[in-house]
Amino acid sequence: VNSASNDVVATISVTPTVGTCSGLPTTFTITIHPLPTINAGSDVAICDGQSATLNATGGTNYSWNNGVQNGIQFTPVTTTTYTVTGTSADGCINSDQVLITVNPIPTVFAGNDTTICPNASFILNGSGAATYSWNNGVTNGVSFIPSSTISTYTVIGTSAGGCSNTDNMNIQFYPVENISFSPDIILGCSPLLVNFTNSTLNSVNCNWDFSNGSTSTNCGTASATFMQVGCYDITLNVTFSNGCTNSLTQPNLVCVEAPPLASFVPTPSILNEYDSQATFNNTTIGGVSYIWNFGDSTALSTLVNPEHDYAGLPLGNYLVTLIAFSPSGCVDSVTSVLQIKEDLLIYIPNCFTPDQDEFNQFFVPVFTSGFDPFDYNLYIYNRWGQLIFESHDHTKGWDGAYGNDGNARLVQDGIYTWKIEFKTSDTDERKIIVGHVNVLR
Repeated sequence: VNSASNDVVATISVTPTVGTCSGLPTTFTITIHPLPTINAGSDVAICDGQSATLNATGGTNYSWNNGVQNGIQFTPVTTTTYTVTGTSADGCINSDQVLITVNPIPTVFAGNDTTICPNASFILNGSGAATYSWNNGVTNGVSFIPSSTISTYTVIGTSAGGCSNTDNMNIQFYPVENISFSPDIILGCSPLLVNFTNSTLNSVNCNWDFSNGSTSTNCGTASATFMQVGCYDITLNVTFSNGCTNSLTQPNLVCVEAPPLASFVPTPSILNEYDSQATFNNTTIGGVSYIWNFGDSTALSTLVNPEHDYAGLPLGNYLVTLIAFSPSGCVDSVTSVLQIKEDLLIYIPNCFTPDQDEFNQFFVPVFTSGFDPFDYNLYIYNRWGQLIFESHDHTKGWDGAYGNDGNARLVQDGIYTWKIEFKTSDTDERKIIVGHVNVLR
């Protein structure tokens, strides 16, 4: 054995013999070369239409079946086992095989082109492969909202053998009308009735939300009554004949205004026949225009702070009414009682001259009005506090005399104290007034 080349060398000696005769022996050498270890390569899998290159090793010359040339690219048609025969430099021959599996290209289907409603969610589901990869950030089988700026979506499907194919799907959008509606009034007083007119084209189903707890399904005109002060968002949801929907919310579209708070203060609050004019101070909150009724059948007034004269009217109570209006016409009113009372008018002289000359002969307090003539008492006292005269008739005065025994005598000149007790006519209040009178002769 030649360990360097793996050849096997054998020496053979041959002696020819003919009958009993033998010739000279002949010696010759036989060299046995080893078979080459041919390697066709590892089995491979490719996709239909892909090329492959077979490169055998272990020999110096190679011959493949099926028309394949070593190291030359070719395109397998079907799954095939390829055999290569390799020849060594010594001319020895060996062979090996390799399997090329041709996997089919999957028939990937992205789905039928479709038309959907704007802003509607959609799911793309590819078929025909084992795994799928979509463009535009879409995940297979997961819901998403298609963009209005993208119409074509492409999927790459990969089979279990690793072969891929693509398909496209077009998504279009149904036309959707813009929502439009209008109220017949947007500002008013409670209760405020508002009629809303829907002008949206192709409305099939409608749903109104008035933000006041009420709704409506009318697609033409819908009405709502707003009770509470404040502003309200109005929402209309519409479904069209193609099944698509649209919605519009108009914030703070309808506002209910607070009514004014009517109030006033009359000055003075109590009149009399001598002070008969009143000034009305308007203290209303939220009012812009006014109507006054003074309760005496005279003309109404629209002044803010009017004055009114009750001269010549009978004593008594008069109902004064103020009606106040807000900018939107909301109304409030208030009524107050204005009194015209009899005034307490008293004139009390501070001296008199009982000298029999027909002038200023009596001390008589003069009550013009405001007292009860049946509850009247006049008392006269001297300087020592002694009662020297009394009268219970307001028309009867003191003549300067004292004594009731038939011997009435005139008092001396000087200052005397008087006291008057009486009751007012309007309130029955009992009053006592005290003063001095000078007697002169």
